[in-house]
Amino acid sequence: MSIPDILAINRGSIVAPAGCGKTEAIVQAVARNDGKPALVLTHTNAGVHALRSRMARSKIANARARVTTLDGWSLQVVNSYPELSGHRPDLAAINYPTLRKAAIRAVSSGALDAILRASYSRVIVDEYQDCNAAQHRLVTELAQRLPCCVLGDPLQRIFDFAEALPDWDGTVLSAFPLEGTLNDPWRWIRQGEEDFGHWILAIRNDLENGRGVDLATAPANLTWIRAVDAAEQNAAEANAIAALRAIGAPTSLIVGSAIDPSSRVAFAKAHHGVQVVERADMPEIKDAAAEIGGEKDLKRLNKVLKFARSVMSGIDKPFVDRLNDLNAGRAVPSDDIERSFLSARQSATFGNLARMLESWRLTPGLRVFRPDLLAVMLDGMRRTTDDGDLKASVLSVREAKRSGGRQIPSMGIGSTLLLKGLEAEHVLILEAGAMNACNAYVALSRASKAITVISNKSVIGRSL
Repeated sequence: MSIPDILAINRGSIVAPAGCGKTEAIVQAVARNDGKPALVLTHTNAGVHALRSRMARSKIANARARVTTLDGWSLQVVNSYPELSGHRPDLAAINYPTLRKAAIRAVSSGALDAILRASYSRVIVDEYQDCNAAQHRLVTELAQRLPCCVLGDPLQRIFDFAEALPDWDGTVLSAFPLEGTLNDPWRWIRQGEEDFGHWILAIRNDLENGRGVDLATAPANLTWIRAVDAAEQNAAEANAIAALRAIGAPTSLIVGSAIDPSSRVAFAKAHHGVQVVERADMPEIKDAAAEIGGEKDLKRLNKVLKFARSVMSGIDKPFVDRLNDLNAGRAVPSDDIERSFLSARQSATFGNLARMLESWRLTPGLRVFRPDLLAVMLDGMRRTTDDGDLKASVLSVREAKRSGGRQIPSMGIGSTLLLKGLEAEHVLILEAGAMNACNAYVALSRASKAITVISNKSVIGRSL
């Protein structure tokens, strides 16, 4: 099937495997879109940022497209027409299922038809495999009023843990008939690894049919390390990290456990150079800010010390013993780092605490393995007066960060859910044997040059 022109599709879908130019296809369609702007919808703020950045690099005028998230657009509609939607959202605590139903109610009423047609030329929906039932219903309502093309990949459906997603072959393709499939592995072509890219595309058939991927027959780009017990797993992980450091690749991604975030944190803490790729909502930062902001004086300092341990390695017994000696007057501060601690001990203002954490961040021997959490906390402290609300400041910083693009560390660890949409030259998969087909494909397709897979079996992603 030939690759279709997005602008020529009145109502249909395009299957877009990883690394095959989906974002570029959308951007080029927007570039050729004359007249009213296209409404381009995706799921995350990071996705919005990626599309806008690519359009900016291509010097495409903002007027050619309105790029936003599905929920962001729904919120705009419901806020603009509360009587029509039957809902007034609480912006401090948005109930997204209720918001989506309200947006569907407004669009399906027909009262907005003229406004929609006057505002947009068409609808383009990215990452359609991640749409839940309500979002699918909203898009189908829009498709009854405007030309609509959806792009997605059923092999990257890893958001189905929260709720069942519409059946792809039945529900999705019935609403949006298949118009074509992107099949040029541009991610790998750019790196001079076209054959590797074609192998990544070729494994799709076996994964889709439940046979899994046989690592023993993979190309030279993939290294499989067999590990059948904890000792072998630990040794394999240490050797793989050492190899990544020796290579010195600009970017490496480590795919850790999808169900145990604490194991990813522990891995980053234990291995020099590894940093945690955080969830956008950073759930830990809210509780930490509330704990710190709810205390004063020495209790506040102790809460900050607890937070520091959660984001830095090296705050061990000798380090704490030295702080205790300084606090008790048994030692004299020898540098600005120790003086910043005493300043915070004497007056635990948020400004003093921020200066202390900043000095620790730069201290040899103390390594930050959760830089995003630390950065948000530092910015929140700097914005908060001593009698102010640290939690509110931190959450404000977090939300501002969510609206921008993600800064991915040179060696970052995350789950497939957190790493989907990213790419790196080298990828290390820690527990591949437990992955289903979709997670195995997402993990394998992140790498543009080489993959190291640690698994207790040679075939991964096989249906049980």
